[in-house]
Amino acid sequence: MRFYFDTSVLGAVTDREDPRRIEVTRRVLQSVADGSHDGVISNVVQEELEQAPADLRRAILQEINRIEFELVGEDLESRYLFEQYETARIVAARYRNDLRHVAVATVARVDALVSWNFRHLVNVRTRRSVHAVNVRLGYPLIEIVSPEEV
Repeated sequence: MRFYFDTSVLGAVTDREDPRRIEVTRRVLQSVADGSHDGVISNVVQEELEQAPADLRRAILQEINRIEFELVGEDLESRYLFEQYETARIVAARYRNDLRHVAVATVARVDALVSWNFRHLVNVRTRRSVHAVNVRLGYPLIEIVSPEEV
């Protein structure tokens, strides 16, 4: 399966407060490193990593440098879909990057977007809202799941 990983998953490898979350994240990322699954990230992930404090960014990159991810980028199609998500007010405007992840992942036709972001992504309301927009525009439904579900 092809899984799009948002920044919350990559950042979880450095989590100091929840050892279980680190373990689950490492197992999921190992499945990509082993070739059991394909991992996808985007320029949105890269931008968010660039904005992280330097020491955190280094720690994350050190943890994931052995994994080969497919890199997809935003394009006109994903930007249009993102605008449709924004118009539907799926999340508050200040969390718009979350919708950028969903749009890129949807256009890239991944099987699921994987995130630890339960507040804005991994929840029934967001899934239903995203699905409604996707169906209306002829896009496939996208699973939005936690690493535990993978």
